[in-house]
Amino acid sequence: MCRYSTAMVRLTLTLIYSLLISLEVTKALILPAYNLRSASNHKVMALSGATDGKAVLVSQEQPLSLNVCIRKQSMVRLDDVRFSNYNYSTFFNVTFNSGEWMGTFYVRPGMDWNRFKNTGIFPHRYTLEPGWHVIKIYVMDYFGYTEGIAVDTLQFSVDDPWMDNDILSCKTICTEKNRFPVRSPSSSENALPSGIEQRSFSTKCAEVDNIDIPLYNAHVDSFTITASLPQYKSFSNRREENTTNCPHLSPELWRFDNFNVSSSSAEIINNKGARMSFYSTSSNEVYIIVRFFLEGQKKGSVDAKIGSLLTLHLKTLTAPTMIKLRYKEKWGNLSLPITHNFTHQNLQFTWTIPDFTWTEDSLNYIILTAESENLALLVNHLRLEKRAFKPEKHVTIYKSDDVHIVAVYVEMWWLAPDRMTVYLTNGQTYEDVAYLQIYRPIPWNNGYSQVLVLYQDGNARFIPVTPEGLDWIPFGTSVILGQTYSDSIRPYTSIKQLNIDPERWTMRIFFKDGGSMLMKINSTYSETQAHVSEVFFTRDRYTLPFATVRSMYVSEGNTDVDSVKVDDKETYHIMDQWGYVQGRSFAFYRSCISRHLTLSPDIQIDVFKTKIS
Repeated sequence: MCRYSTAMVRLTLTLIYSLLISLEVTKALILPAYNLRSASNHKVMALSGATDGKAVLVSQEQPLSLNVCIRKQSMVRLDDVRFSNYNYSTFFNVTFNSGEWMGTFYVRPGMDWNRFKNTGIFPHRYTLEPGWHVIKIYVMDYFGYTEGIAVDTLQFSVDDPWMDNDILSCKTICTEKNRFPVRSPSSSENALPSGIEQRSFSTKCAEVDNIDIPLYNAHVDSFTITASLPQYKSFSNRREENTTNCPHLSPELWRFDNFNVSSSSAEIINNKGARMSFYSTSSNEVYIIVRFFLEGQKKGSVDAKIGSLLTLHLKTLTAPTMIKLRYKEKWGNLSLPITHNFTHQNLQFTWTIPDFTWTEDSLNYIILTAESENLALLVNHLRLEKRAFKPEKHVTIYKSDDVHIVAVYVEMWWLAPDRMTVYLTNGQTYEDVAYLQIYRPIPWNNGYSQVLVLYQDGNARFIPVTPEGLDWIPFGTSVILGQTYSDSIRPYTSIKQLNIDPERWTMRIFFKDGGSMLMKINSTYSETQAHVSEVFFTRDRYTLPFATVRSMYVSEGNTDVDSVKVDDKETYHIMDQWGYVQGRSFAFYRSCISRHLTLSPDIQIDVFKTKIS
């Protein structure tokens, strides 16, 4: 009875332990045995039963070593080795980092290299530090008969939900977390704590700022923003735009292809939600009506403001056809008709629709009326696209041995008609500026390095000076200065005026809502820092942020930021649902080397002084 009770207790404890293990938040990951290095050192077997048709032969003479990379300190377990063998039995041993034993597996005789087996879970788990590790498979052929085993894949469990197969196979390299000291002129420990709020969302487009983290402090009086080169070590300067999975960046607003025009034609809905329907009053006249919505300022877009080009391309015509265009204008009235005659020799035409025609607040529509003695239209395509933007205009407004300032004028600014006026201490004034570029001289090539861009919508982007040997490095994470408006999915403020003292590298920022702040820039070899002081706000300080961090995260290794560290202590993944966190120092950085804007900076914000302390 006592033995039975003891056995039951052991069984119960085993079940509880198994349950606890199963409840861990782990990520199942696959590591292929085949890669370019293993292929160069081992016999590669073409086997249809292998995951990708290739397996790597591992023998006693040629053990297999595979690189394994870890994103953060994690518990790692080897759940399975998928392999095959032929004829003789053998053993193989698996270790981590030349000493940490994962387990030994006995291989029974096989009959076919193409019949793969699974080891199941190995007995030992290890806590591995972030970075690079090596897993090794040794075949132990005691009798000298076997060729070895053909290894297909290794499956791991890692208790890190942000791990992926690219990190595991070291295609994406993640490094240990370095320290972020408080960068303020003196300790900020006496300042009241600030809070950051998680308002980010997922995206597959690397050109979307989906990271949205406002910073709150009702009593903030001064804070610093510091931009420095990434904490990770990389000499790659990848800086190309990546518009994969970014259909909204296309100039095309909607398009319909390959359809017939007649009164009996069915309604067509395209992949952007535009609807095309047909209506007829006689056998010689057909109306083509297209209804559609466009994004505008509320979505951070200019689509509803900028002019459009409507192109109709016919495949065939049975008789000359007159087509008349009308459209609903912004205020609801119908435009005057614009007519074009199509013939066998003239099957395509583009109508120009002026700026500020469309609206984002209601349905837009276009009406095409086709008239012909023998009306039979086969359409190649009907397409609406944004007109091309005119090039930006760059004007140097100040240049000296110490600073170079460029004002940039944009034809169609997304907050139009809002623009900012720039006043310099030399008495010069520049109006209708969309954004400023500020450069500082660098000694190693007698040129200037851009260190700051400040947009009229409050978006400030900082970078350290370009390192010696490079022509330029990209911006990345940005900070919106001031109390943002909530009437747009794209956070913004509205800067009305800048008073700049160029030689002192200072500017006083005046916002449209009456708020203001003083910003002094200090740019050195290692970092560019903005010290913001004399903060004055006119709107509610408790519910509106004093600054907002904007950046991009698609996946590990395709980011402008992947982590935030608070007070140089607690680290949070940038996409985790951590809600609201308090601190005085917030470092926004990447722990994994990114293939997107690789040398764009880490950004740290330190609250230095509050009005009540």
